[in-house]
Amino acid sequence: MSLQPSPDVDPDDTQSRKQTTRTRLRRSRAAAAAKQAIAGYPARVPADPYRGRQLLNADTIAEMHRAFREGGAEAIRKVMKNQPAIFLKLLVLLVPRELQVEHRGGVKGMTEQQIIDAIEAIEGFLARRAGERAKVVEGEVLPPAIPPAAPKEPSS
Repeated sequence: MSLQPSPDVDPDDTQSRKQTTRTRLRRSRAAAAAKQAIAGYPARVPADPYRGRQLLNADTIAEMHRAFREGGAEAIRKVMKNQPAIFLKLLVLLVPRELQVEHRGGVKGMTEQQIIDAIEAIEGFLARRAGERAKVVEGEVLPPAIPPAAPKEPSS
C-alpha cells in the first residue's frame, strides 16, 4: 500500500483543505463556548472539573454570605460562648497557611533617617533586654580622700 498522494491530487490543495477544516472546527468550538457563556457556564467543556469546582465554591460562598447576613453574628457569639474549641478552629482556618515575606532592598533601600531610626530601635531593645538581667549603679568618680604616699627611694 502506497502512502504517496495520487497524481491527480495537488498536495498544496490537501494542505489548504486541512487548514480550512481546522478553521471551521475552531470557529464552531468558539461559537459553542459563546453559547455556554451566555447560558451562565463559561467553561470550554461542561464536564470541566476545575470549572465545576469554581462554580460550586462561588455558589457556596454566596449562600454562606446570605446565611451570615440573616443570623451569622448571633451564631458566632453562640459558638464562641458554648464551643470555644470550634470557634478557635474556625479562626485558624481563616488565617492563610503560608505568610509570604518579601524583602524590598533591605538597608540599601532605606533612607538615612530610616536607618537611624532602626538603629535607635535596636539599641533601645538591647538596652531593655540587658536591663532585665543587670543592675546599673549610677555615681560619679571622686578623687581619693588621702593622697597616695610618695614612692620610697631604694636604699643602697
